[in-house]
Amino acid sequence: MSPRQVHRRRRTRGVLVLFVLLVVVVLAGTEALVRIKPVVDTSELVVEGLPPRSAAAAEPRTCLRGVDASGVEKIVGELRPHERISSGQVYACPQAFDGVSVTYAGEVVGDVLYRDGGVWVQVNDDDYALELGPLARHDERRGFNSGLAVWLPDGLHEQISGVGRPDRRGDVLLIEGTVMRADPADGGSLTLRADTARIVAPSVQLPEPVHIPQAIVAAVMGVAAVTALVWSRRNRRR
Repeated sequence: MSPRQVHRRRRTRGVLVLFVLLVVVVLAGTEALVRIKPVVDTSELVVEGLPPRSAAAAEPRTCLRGVDASGVEKIVGELRPHERISSGQVYACPQAFDGVSVTYAGEVVGDVLYRDGGVWVQVNDDDYALELGPLARHDERRGFNSGLAVWLPDGLHEQISGVGRPDRRGDVLLIEGTVMRADPADGGSLTLRADTARIVAPSVQLPEPVHIPQAIVAAVMGVAAVTALVWSRRNRRR
């Protein structure tokens, strides 16, 4: 192998090593910036004064097809007036709640879909909706989003002033209505048709805190990029 080939191989190896080091530095730096990301205090977003949650729960196999209906009847019998049910309870055993009048509370999220006579909205009752606020503002993970599709007829939906976004906690509604296991108006989906609804916690806009370390890194990288560009152009002219 000639000296020239040895030189080229060493040069290629050096470039690869530098590239790997650069990737490692970028990944480590990104992870560090994520870890020190400033968060918003969302303690004031806890929704107070809601009715107690129902203790009605599906036992294993209660709601499987072909199983004795006594388990479903037991769940219905455990429901108490003015106790609120959760979306998890409904999805665990939808046949137990089909046609049943219930109380439900949650945050309006996503989009408001206008139809003749009312609107469809997604109303979530997970911890992000009732306790923590949008994940993007606090980074405290507590499971997944969960909720029900809710039909709000004309006269109920007009009060909605804001829906949940990454930077906003939407209006929290306390709803009384009827669960539909296979609602024909929604393509046979599981829905809740509201009879009454009122806002128990208004929509709140959450500011994004300034990430000072990120701003400094961005400025340094910008200066480095401009410097590299100027240096490259000067070398081409030589």
